Amino acid sequence: MIAYHNTLTLIDNHSATQVALNKALQLAQKTKAKVTALKIDRPNNNLLSRLGLIPQNALDPMLFVKKLIRQYQHLGVEIEVKTINNVKDHTALINESAHSHYDLIIINNQQHSLLNEIIPSCGTRLLRDCVQPIMIVGNKSWQSHGHILTALETSQSNLEHHQLNQCLLDDTQQLAKLLDNDIHLVNCYQLENWSMAVTPDSHHRSDEAQKQQHWQRLLDNAKNYQLERDHLHLEQGLPDHVIPNVAHKCNANLLVIGAGEHHGLISELKGHTSAVIIDQLKCDILAIKPQLH
Repeated sequence: MIAYHNTLTLIDNHSATQVALNKALQLAQKTKAKVTALKIDRPNNNLLSRLGLIPQNALDPMLFVKKLIRQYQHLGVEIEVKTINNVKDHTALINESAHSHYDLIIINNQQHSLLNEIIPSCGTRLLRDCVQPIMIVGNKSWQSHGHILTALETSQSNLEHHQLNQCLLDDTQQLAKLLDNDIHLVNCYQLENWSMAVTPDSHHRSDEAQKQQHWQRLLDNAKNYQLERDHLHLEQGLPDHVIPNVAHKCNANLLVIGAGEHHGLISELKGHTSAVIIDQLKCDILAIKPQLH
């Protein structure tokens, strides 16, 4: 499970809301973790400021950041701000995480654009290059007595997939206790291709048999977590359609998903597909590489 001793995040140079920092501090208050916030120094990066049309201090996000930090320091949260020279967000995070031990990286959700088809987003690069769990957060507040949705992979029943699901569920249970949330599980599956020689009746029974097999695997994964059946969601379809739909139905605070390099749902979420899911979700995302836990 995530240790929650040291969390890494970014100070947003373009926003006073500081969503990633704010949620990192909220989580740190509950876990007694230290928060390290990177402030990337990009001097003269605002045209209006350079022209003298807006006072520099009116654009300074540190005015709000300092107030926010003082607030959480009074609550006992240890916070360190590190100023980094002018580099890309993902470069700063990857370099810092490579030189110091962090249990979790929290970043803002950057909405997908056509440019991301050519240049990967910060989140995409971190999922690819960082070993730490990545939490991608938006403006939606975490609701107490809310819901955490965990996407499981049950297309295979081998030991590797069992361990992946177990890891996701353990991390979800830990986070659900911290946020006072309950747990929902989702699994999506594709029917196997059948020969044209198969009769329609036989095809129908075979489809139902496959569905029942996935349902049983979902039940097996949930049995140690005392979950109600209406908190288990099994749907046929692709992850980029099923997962956002179930997340909306649940009004989830957070989606927990596996980020295994060669297995798990995230292996199907590459390039445009992963961006589609992130853009459709109104909740935050926690992507975990279970093999490292």
